[in-house]
Amino acid sequence: MEAADQRLKRLRTELLNGLSSGVIADLVDEMQGAGVINTSESEDILQANLTTKNKARSLVDTVSRKGARASEKFIESLIEADKELCRKLDLCLVKSVASIPTTSTPAVSDMALSEEWITPCTQQDYDAISQKKSEVYMTLPKQARKRLALLINNIEFEEPNMKRRGAEVDEKQMQKLLNGFGYQVETHNNLTAEEMEEALKAFSNREEHMQSDSTFVVLMSHGLRDKICGKRHNITTEDTFHIDNIFNILNNKNCRGLRGKPKIIIIQACRGTNKGYVYVSDSAIPAPSEDYEEDGPFYQVHKESDFICFCSTTPENVSLRHVEAGSIFIQKLVEVMRQNASKFDIEEIFFKVQQEFQSFTRQLPVKERGTLMKKFYLFPGI
Repeated sequence: MEAADQRLKRLRTELLNGLSSGVIADLVDEMQGAGVINTSESEDILQANLTTKNKARSLVDTVSRKGARASEKFIESLIEADKELCRKLDLCLVKSVASIPTTSTPAVSDMALSEEWITPCTQQDYDAISQKKSEVYMTLPKQARKRLALLINNIEFEEPNMKRRGAEVDEKQMQKLLNGFGYQVETHNNLTAEEMEEALKAFSNREEHMQSDSTFVVLMSHGLRDKICGKRHNITTEDTFHIDNIFNILNNKNCRGLRGKPKIIIIQACRGTNKGYVYVSDSAIPAPSEDYEEDGPFYQVHKESDFICFCSTTPENVSLRHVEAGSIFIQKLVEVMRQNASKFDIEEIFFKVQQEFQSFTRQLPVKERGTLMKKFYLFPGI
């Protein structure tokens, strides 16, 4: 039987022409997670090559040089990532490609595959951490909980020049990450500011939150300092959703199902107008900051608690996005979370994300509006 590395070399030209940017990004993650390539090689493949074909060339050549076992792992991952290409190239290992189901797999199967991609928490670590009940948020049993996450990703805008190329990669990676942590992800694309507010309000009213122990809300779009841009935003017309509204909709007064439970807000958007070089930014036209009055009477619970917000950049600055590989912040966040959530709480994980940007002076993610009352661990696999 032909060795896997020889097979990759024989099919090299077809692979270079057939691999898409999204599949390449997935394969790089899979290969790094499996220990086939290291972080430096991963960054070289995705960031040092400008075209999809060059990325494919770098990936295939790097893996095939590492021998048959590494190449077998690559082909296994490719079969999962692009079944149609594998059929065309007759790429199969133990089982024939024809035996791979062509129908869409159920969400439960997708979540199971994503769980395998994330480093699991050991029972020993879980027992040691979870017993500190006064310091750590409670995790509901896997069989009983219903975790939900909301993801809004604006890619296409009515102004064609504002299209966020590469954002579809961010969406796919975030869905895979959250599925791996046991969240069913409700996804929306290309919403106006009004539609974003409606989606958040509907999400806050989901009955499943009563049986959940936490949630994630991810917003990805162009942005101003404290606002997310809707699909109608342009240089003459403002269509923006103020970040304050996220906290108002999900706070303890308005979202009973998530009261006292950790709510993780992730925002991938610019907060200023500077531009990068190889990358494009998620910046829109700047607007002056506004003052907002406090609303509502005093309650016997904190009106707003148990939040943490992770923004892709500091105020007034850009957030960089590669047109094929996606946003640098989302790339780093996904990688750090899937490797470190087994042992570290969410704030420590974000600190590790920030450390990834120490030598990258054009952008620095920031933690804001932190009102977590305890440490929040995701305990993957538990």
